[in-house]
Amino acid sequence: MDMMSAGTASFVAASGSDVHSNLSSTFAATSSSSLGSLTDYNTYPLTRQGDRTYLRDPDNLYPLPCDLPEIHRQSLRTMMLLRVFGGPFCNPHLANRPPKRVLEIACGSGLWSGLCHEYFVRHGQPNVSFVGIDFVSFAPDLRKQGMNWTFKRHDLRKPRLPFPDDYFDLVFIKDAGMCPSSPAQQASGLREPLRVLKSGGTLEVWDSDWVFRSLLPNPAPARKTSSKEQEIADQTATYTFSSATPFTRAHNKFLVDYNSWIEKSFDCRKLTAVPCATIGLSFNSEIDLLENIDSRRIAIPLGELRWEREGQGKDSKGRARKALTPEQCSIRRTALLTVIQMIEGLEPMLIEASGKGRDEWDRWWAAMNTDLFQKGGVASGECLEVSAWWGKKK
Repeated sequence: MDMMSAGTASFVAASGSDVHSNLSSTFAATSSSSLGSLTDYNTYPLTRQGDRTYLRDPDNLYPLPCDLPEIHRQSLRTMMLLRVFGGPFCNPHLANRPPKRVLEIACGSGLWSGLCHEYFVRHGQPNVSFVGIDFVSFAPDLRKQGMNWTFKRHDLRKPRLPFPDDYFDLVFIKDAGMCPSSPAQQASGLREPLRVLKSGGTLEVWDSDWVFRSLLPNPAPARKTSSKEQEIADQTATYTFSSATPFTRAHNKFLVDYNSWIEKSFDCRKLTAVPCATIGLSFNSEIDLLENIDSRRIAIPLGELRWEREGQGKDSKGRARKALTPEQCSIRRTALLTVIQMIEGLEPMLIEASGKGRDEWDRWWAAMNTDLFQKGGVASGECLEVSAWWGKKK
């Protein structure tokens, strides 16, 4: 899939070794910690479970791994999102009024910041500065890539961000819906991002739901979808949707299993499995501080849908959909791959919720992969639902 330019590909490759080095040194420090520091979760944050690395703090409910395979999954998801959203941000005004100072919260490897920097350089704005903040130091030194970049390690569960009021022109949060302090998990989740945002600055949040639904045939484009946004949807064979779009429960038996287990696990941990619903409420609850609030919601099918293959699918102009292009197939394959990788990363939590023993889980896992990858098990409309919200601070 041509989701990466040559410059982006080299940026990702150059950053990968630095990310691996950061992860290795962090885990080595944790592994060599003395018995007396076993509860010093800030200094020694990581632990091994099977073949994966997770946060070891029992009070930090973040359930995904913190290791190189997870960074790779997030990188694939980020590049896919930039393609289906049409760029590194959705607010249409940022292209003409670029920010001077950007904060990426829960930045991970800093890939989004790097790709956003590339975007502004291509548009004649090379002097935008970026700050990334996260609980664990994954990000490489992006200054080596010519960026004005600073990373700050910070426990995002703390009630206050380590920045002054009215400091940033753009605050961006992506895929942080599993963080206990995210806008999806706390009613006051936007309070601190808005505090450090300047008047006239933009807050933008991207996230996806953790449970899966099936899209019914021929959904109408979401209302208020611009012609450019619909053109991107047609190019990528994705579907814009709203609260009125016809969905039904997932049909695939393995995703039905997964849905039940993830909801059970999240209920026990007081997390929401549908952050896309709660983040929208968080934005609308800040109408005293935010204006020009808007959103985009996109369904990415996880494979070729039966009603598309049978010629029943229509594009936004009512024409019969053509066969998927190689890029469109790759976008869907990437969405499916990142979903499978996510389920793999959540394995300890899902095994607990399912009540399965190791051998039983391994059989379920092998059967699921065969069904989804080889037998077209997602032809009934199962989708990855991704959403973006943004607003301007008054």
